[in-house]
Amino acid sequence: MKRMSMFLLLASLSLMTASCTTASPDHVHVQYQITLTDVFKHQHSCSLYQFEKITEELSNAQDKEKLAYISGMIDSNLIDNPAFLPAIILTNDETKQIIADEQLQSGVLTLYQYKRDYLKKLQSLIEQNDLTEIQNKRDELKKLSTLMPKINDDRLFSNDKSKIESYKKDLELVIQQFPK
Repeated sequence: MKRMSMFLLLASLSLMTASCTTASPDHVHVQYQITLTDVFKHQHSCSLYQFEKITEELSNAQDKEKLAYISGMIDSNLIDNPAFLPAIILTNDETKQIIADEQLQSGVLTLYQYKRDYLKKLQSLIEQNDLTEIQNKRDELKKLSTLMPKINDDRLFSNDKSKIESYKKDLELVIQQFPK
């Protein structure tokens, strides 16, 4: 009985050892690139969509109760989130080369900074309950809201030079719309 158990144990171990294979370094690197890109795409797209919704909601705000709701949206967007990968990835020399064409990287980082600064200014107006000033910004808010979908697509991740150039132009247009 002991021999049979020992034999089965050794046979099982040898089968498990033989069935285990190691992934090639190239396969691991490709999988790393795919995962990093997918996470970045998701985070980037969500960030732009959230900004679009905040500016859209704020451009339509008619009362102070709505401002409280929008304030919560802004707060959740401004919370320093260590899981917000786009900015982290694009500031790391090793990972940023994987994600986006080099000529787009600084523009995307500028966009993130402008969005953050703009949301902080909007939050300040909301905290002051300055509905009149916010309503005075209605056109600006609507414009920013309608421009976000122009840059919320896969051209950022393309290898096609014409798509990259097209995205770069749209990105520059969006960045120019932020008040200085």
